[in-house]
This record gives sequence, C-alpha cells and structure tokens, in this order.
Amino acid sequence: MEPFRISLMLRSVYDTLPSPSNLHQWGLIEEPSCKLCGERGTMAHILSGCKVALTQGRHRWRHDKVLKHLAEILDIERRKKRPSTTEAKQIRFVREGDTGHATKSQQHFILDKGSEWNMRADIGKKLVFPECVHTTLRPDIVVWSQSSKMIVAIELTVPWEERCEEAYKRKKEKYTELMTTCRERGWKAWLFPVEVGCRGFPAQSLWRMLQAMGIVGKPRKTAVRQLGEAAERSSCWLWHSRDDLSWKPSADE
Repeated sequence: MEPFRISLMLRSVYDTLPSPSNLHQWGLIEEPSCKLCGERGTMAHILSGCKVALTQGRHRWRHDKVLKHLAEILDIERRKKRPSTTEAKQIRFVREGDTGHATKSQQHFILDKGSEWNMRADIGKKLVFPECVHTTLRPDIVVWSQSSKMIVAIELTVPWEERCEEAYKRKKEKYTELMTTCRERGWKAWLFPVEVGCRGFPAQSLWRMLQAMGIVGKPRKTAVRQLGEAAERSSCWLWHSRDDLSWKPSADE
C-alpha cells in the first residue's frame, strides 16, 4: 500500500490520475461524470467535492482519522509536567553581543500558563462543550483548565489544498462568537482553525497551532508529517473506493 500511496499522491499533484475528467479528456470514455453523483469527476471533486460521498460519511471518516492522530499528539503534550510560574518568569542574562535566542522553556506557550488541563475530542460526534458556556457547537478539540479559566478550541478541516484559506475563514467565523462569549465570562480563550490538505499538505495554521501549544522543533515536524500521512492514507482509500456505490471504511483503519 505504501508505494501505491506515494505514487498516487505524486500523480494527484500533477493531475495525471485516471479520474473520469482526465479519462474523458484523453478520449478513453464518453462522459466525464462521477460514478456517485453524476457531476464532473475531477480529482478535486472525488477527494473533497462529491456531495454523495459527503452524505455517505466518506469525508467525515477521513477527517476523523486525522483528528484521532491530532488528539493523541495534543493529549501527550497536555499531560506533560509544566514549568512553574516562577520558572517561566525567570530572567536570563546574556553577554553583550549575544542574540539571546529563546529556548523552549523561555517561550510563552498556552499550556504553560495554566494547570490541570482537560481535553475532549469530537470523535464520533460525542463532544460536549465545557460548562463555561452552554452551546450546541462542537469544535473538534477543546482543551481547558477550570482552575485557570483558560480554554482552547481547535477546529480541523481536511479540504482540497487550494481551499485551505477558505476553510480557515469559514471555521474562524463559525466559532468566533463562542470564543467571545467565553471571554465575556472571564475566561482566556484561543481559537485555532487548522487545515490538513486531503493530499497530505498541512497548512501553516497547523504549524502555528502546534507551536502555540508548546510542540516545537523536531516534535512539531514529526507531528505535521504524521498528520499529513494520515490524510494521504485516508484519501488513497477514498480514491480506491471512488466507483463503489456503497461504501464502508477499510478494515485495517
């Protein structure tokens, strides 16, 4: 599966896969239609635009595969012992002419500002927002500290890469009012819409969120790579199942 995945993703970047649209353009089939919905079957349509695939839960399945990995990464960071307030505020003296680059312990990360952090992830549509605000909205991940009155909402999208910016703006608009309400009730609140492209190319929003949460350097690079690969693997399965009118997740996922 691994060589197939790499080959598929490379060909998807250059749009040389045998999508109905390409097969029609190459003169190999009469109609460029998606087998599921009848719309023009481009690569972008098959991996992220087909409404029948969306209704069947194919896109949600891929989203939840990436979300599961992201939740595991953040949960590991959440459980780490945080530096005390005294340690975080310690003054560092540098020699004249030294740039004095900040180390990880000297940077200001959200999780270092509070204690007793909790986390919930909306896997299987089961997330209930913390009691600080009553809402029917369900961000994909919520990390909060009741004692410190701090809350972080993270909303994941796995779109076609060219639509990452659009997804970011849409999700930010959706949850901004909720975060404002949290702040009005005395909470410090952060909102992070993040995108991992369906062909495995994470957006800058993901890098920024991981850094803000304290995941930097090599661990951040590893996390980004793992999340991109999770999106790739799931998209490969969706591509493999593109002509199946009925659908179920892969047995090994």
